[in-house]
Amino acid sequence: MNGNLKLIKLTSNVEKATFRSSHKYLTGFDAANKYYISMKKTVNLLILILISLFNMSVKLADTPQKSYKSKKLIVAMDTKYHNYFLQKGTPCGYQLELFHLFSKYEDVDIEFCMVPDSVKLSMLSRGDIDLAVFSEGFDSLYSVFNRHKNICSSVPLDDSVKSVWLSSEKNIDLILSVNIWASKLKGENSYQIMHNKYFNRRYDISPDKISPYDYLLKKYSADIACDWRLIAAIVYHESKFRPGVVSRHGAAGLMQLMPQTARKFGVGNVYNPEENIRGGIKLIAYLTARFREMGVPDEESVYFVLAAYNAGQGRIENCMKVALALGLNPNKWSDVYSVIPLMKNPDAEIASVVGSKFNGKETMNFVNNVIKSYKHYQHFVEG
Repeated sequence: MNGNLKLIKLTSNVEKATFRSSHKYLTGFDAANKYYISMKKTVNLLILILISLFNMSVKLADTPQKSYKSKKLIVAMDTKYHNYFLQKGTPCGYQLELFHLFSKYEDVDIEFCMVPDSVKLSMLSRGDIDLAVFSEGFDSLYSVFNRHKNICSSVPLDDSVKSVWLSSEKNIDLILSVNIWASKLKGENSYQIMHNKYFNRRYDISPDKISPYDYLLKKYSADIACDWRLIAAIVYHESKFRPGVVSRHGAAGLMQLMPQTARKFGVGNVYNPEENIRGGIKLIAYLTARFREMGVPDEESVYFVLAAYNAGQGRIENCMKVALALGLNPNKWSDVYSVIPLMKNPDAEIASVVGSKFNGKETMNFVNNVIKSYKHYQHFVEG
């Protein structure tokens, strides 16, 4: 995220953060027209119900007047779900990124108070804050409206429809601005990327957890001095952390071990998470040693190991032979990667080096996807 973020300790259980933006505020006239257009597409029955609950008469064509002239919004937030957390000392979180984007859109400073829901609602009712993040879903939201008649809600701010921003009826123009901005934001690719980072199953992680099998991944990856987060990325793309999965080729378990591989590395029950992970990591150790013997440098090794894990050691070694025959560096992944597509329908020159075909598109995708997930795990999860 861009912007300067400053954390300030307020009390023993309340923290405050501020950041500054530099974008123009959307004028009231433009806001009213954009709201009218966007709400045609995005307004739903829920919002109509909420509006009726609030007994508000909002004319969409009216020009909302900005009441927060101080250029600063005070927001109550918490550390639930993916709202806000510290990653290696750096503030992160889905809601934090949303507020950063909103601050740029509205050209306002935002000051955060980290407080529980009960305190947030009381602060809203008293007018102590401008906005509050509510992440408990709509069933719980109804009870909030029953207890606090002067509170209104934004449209949902995530695709799972769990979180909304709440404000006082006195700040209805602020909620209208949020809805305009949210409708525009959700049509942008950058929003989908950000949302996936926190809510897509691949990224559904917390600062200290990736899967139910983290303790096993840490235990056995330590035996081979391998980052457990890399193994977690492999497991995700092999089985989505489902120990009972069997592929069409007969690979089974969390790390999708073939029967002959399981036997080679002493795995008696491929559906037992610990046995499967232990066997998979032994395979990774074996492949790492093999490519090191062939002269692959350590910084390149991970790509070769992942490719061989997916396609088999023999196929990748064949690709290395072809790379050498074509005058490329067989120990450089980018060179071998460029050879893999040629293996599907090899010409005479390639066929003279290796006698078999190899459709390596799946393997190329596997390597790229595992590396991508691994990098995300590195960023969000402590090693």
